[in-house]
Amino acid sequence: METNTDTVENSTVLEKLAFDNRTAKRVAWSDWAFTVVAPFEIEVCNLSYGHLADDHTYRVMIDEQGVPVSCTCPGFEYHHGPNGRVGKHMLAVATVGGPTLLEAARAFSPSHGPTGTTATTTASEKLKADGGRSPVANSTDTECTECACLSDLPCFNCYAAGRRELPE
Repeated sequence: METNTDTVENSTVLEKLAFDNRTAKRVAWSDWAFTVVAPFEIEVCNLSYGHLADDHTYRVMIDEQGVPVSCTCPGFEYHHGPNGRVGKHMLAVATVGGPTLLEAARAFSPSHGPTGTTATTTASEKLKADGGRSPVANSTDTECTECACLSDLPCFNCYAAGRRELPE
């Protein structure tokens, strides 16, 4: 069987990680959220802490092969790391996040922001309920052509501007 060395394979990553059953169970019993924040860096949030989840968010760094190598959590710094084992955040990245997450972190390229001018759109322009027709807010006509098509109902622009009310 031919393997592609350019992609992350979950079995290869797991073979390189030392962990115990307790850590594996803690990973399985928790809910996780992942965000790739930089090349080779993944933010891991343990959602099992509910409203305190932000206090249980750490960064896991991976190497070029996609193997988790360090974590910013105190457990890795004082317990797992010195013992040569991975902590639950690192194991969660490898197992729950899996090859797709690891590959995304390896391929991550930070955006450098907008390079040109962008069109400004207001919320009212984005949320128009008029089917995309042009607004009549600047119209001096007392009778709106869009309202005329709706019989007794006002169009959104006329209602929002206070020119017409909803029928009773």
